[in-house]
Amino acid sequence: MRHSSLLALVLAAFVAASPRAQQSAAVPGPSRPDQPIFRLSVSLVQLDVVVTDRHGRHVTTLGPDDFVVYQDGRPQQVTAVSYVDAAEDWVDTSNLPPLPIESLRPRDARRTMAIVVDDQRMSLDSLAHARYGLGKFAQREFRAGDLAVLVTTSGSGRAPVLTFSPLVLKAAIARLGYSLWGVRGASALDPITDVRALSDGFEGFQERTFAVSSLERVNAVIDVLKELPGRKSVTLVSEGFSVFGFGMDNQLIRDYLRRLVDHANRAGVVVYALDPRGLVVTGISAADSVNPTRSGEVAMMRSAALRDSQDGLKYLAGETGGFAVVDSNDLAGGMRRIVTDQNGYYLVGYQPDVGSVRTDGSGRYMKLKIKVKPKGLRVRTRSGFYANASE
Repeated sequence: MRHSSLLALVLAAFVAASPRAQQSAAVPGPSRPDQPIFRLSVSLVQLDVVVTDRHGRHVTTLGPDDFVVYQDGRPQQVTAVSYVDAAEDWVDTSNLPPLPIESLRPRDARRTMAIVVDDQRMSLDSLAHARYGLGKFAQREFRAGDLAVLVTTSGSGRAPVLTFSPLVLKAAIARLGYSLWGVRGASALDPITDVRALSDGFEGFQERTFAVSSLERVNAVIDVLKELPGRKSVTLVSEGFSVFGFGMDNQLIRDYLRRLVDHANRAGVVVYALDPRGLVVTGISAADSVNPTRSGEVAMMRSAALRDSQDGLKYLAGETGGFAVVDSNDLAGGMRRIVTDQNGYYLVGYQPDVGSVRTDGSGRYMKLKIKVKPKGLRVRTRSGFYANASE
């Protein structure tokens, strides 16, 4: 962002320009005209919102009178609502000879998605599940016009390269393997020889260090996506990270998560999370060397540790308008839910109360909540924003 306009200081990632508004006539072929990326005016805030019914299906027929927006608990005036259909906006060329992949531009993308595999903190079983599930996704769900990239947390620091090619994506997924260079952070679900190992101070420090390293990788991917138009997504495939530290102070991770959420919201990036562990057995097993009389204590502590690690995933996803897929052995099905969620969204614009959005860099958190009047519907959007000057 440039500092060329005072009005572009606060909510840069909350204003997604509608593709429809940029199209006055049908566009031949799959290429679409350039679209604005994300803009701001303190007199208008525009949010990307997903509304689903009780079966998880997108609801596409709502209008301005159906939405109620609250900023810091105060109702705001909804000025405009439009639905952006990614499938409809992409011109169907199935009856035409396919265009070379290299002729497409990132701005032509139907859906833009990044997949971050947290392999440096992942068990061999989880890595195998991730490779299988992502492979099924690339084979069945990756469509013409989809723009994607897959990166690993143990990989190099080079900038990720997005691709329209399903072959490139499949090859990247097939190369996923256990990193000999990455040192996996200790997990409270690992086999133990003593209950005290669950709260070992050094292992907690190690876990925090590698968790922040993984989140920094997500941050770098968001940097790549932020200049692209429309609603983008990052799917973090991870065994999670402890927010509360399982009895220890994890302020470092909490602070970094807050900054990461703010960065994603400003960049117009929705974060989803996918736990490759599936359904986890938290009781003692043959791999543990623990007195059987303490099995209940072990199971309780492991259950708490599992919930804590999943809470980190849920927080990151929920604060940016996405969701976390946990406790499911169907990783490919989870990816299908995530990709389907990107098929369309509402742009809901509202006028904030005069003086309610400050541009003095105070960093005050502005809570957002959106409700719909029809009953039985669920709404997802960003939970708020920090009133900071944009970078």
